[in-house]
Amino acid sequence: MPDVGKIQKETSISMLECAALTDIGLVRSRNEDSLWVDAERGWLLLADGMGGHSSGDLASALAINYVLDRLLVTAEKNKTPDHAKALVDSVIDANAAIRGAGKQTAAVHSMGATFVGALLSPGRMTYVHIGDSRLYLLRESVLMQLSHDHTLVQEFVDAGHLTTETAQNHPYRGLLTRGLGVHDEVEPDTGICALHPGDRLLLCTDGLTDMVDEHEITRLLEMPARAGEVAKSLIEAANSAGGRDNVSVIVAWFNE
Repeated sequence: MPDVGKIQKETSISMLECAALTDIGLVRSRNEDSLWVDAERGWLLLADGMGGHSSGDLASALAINYVLDRLLVTAEKNKTPDHAKALVDSVIDANAAIRGAGKQTAAVHSMGATFVGALLSPGRMTYVHIGDSRLYLLRESVLMQLSHDHTLVQEFVDAGHLTTETAQNHPYRGLLTRGLGVHDEVEPDTGICALHPGDRLLLCTDGLTDMVDEHEITRLLEMPARAGEVAKSLIEAANSAGGRDNVSVIVAWFNE
């Protein structure tokens, strides 16, 4: 079985069980993914430095840091914060920070990251995403992708020019149409979703979804195991399939 990276955080506070795990994979020379989980607050954050761009590790770290900072400030100032607005504002902050950092280095115009984040409470989730890092909801053995890839290939699928199956192996599947640090203006997608007892959540980079199909992801998410073991199994599946990219996952659910 391939060796995997260390679990960054696993905890079970206030009924929420979650685990975050990242691994360099079998091909890349460095890990450009960044993660953060806070089970007490119900915050799940994941970013992926854009492949082929300079300083992807710095871009993903900036994304997490600026989103987290905005969320903390908002939580301190408001007893009942507007989570959707806080997430959008935090992504705008992160985009400006990445653009600014790129302009101060040789990485000008080439620093970028994808991002997906979710704020959870019993019965409710608010989320934001940009790029092709994904958010999945598993409910009653049905896996639903709540995020929508911001890629050229996804636009072809939406227009009916490609099938989902053909898109999976398309040579341009990683060509992004939106991301952090790419343009001065950023347009993330947001959503609110009701959570039911038994729901399981997965946030992941394309290092997982490019290597493991959704049938296998469903099987692994359904395992009767702790969150850390589920996360480890997802990483191992990506590496067993070739591990062509860094792979990062966050899994979470509320214990009944």
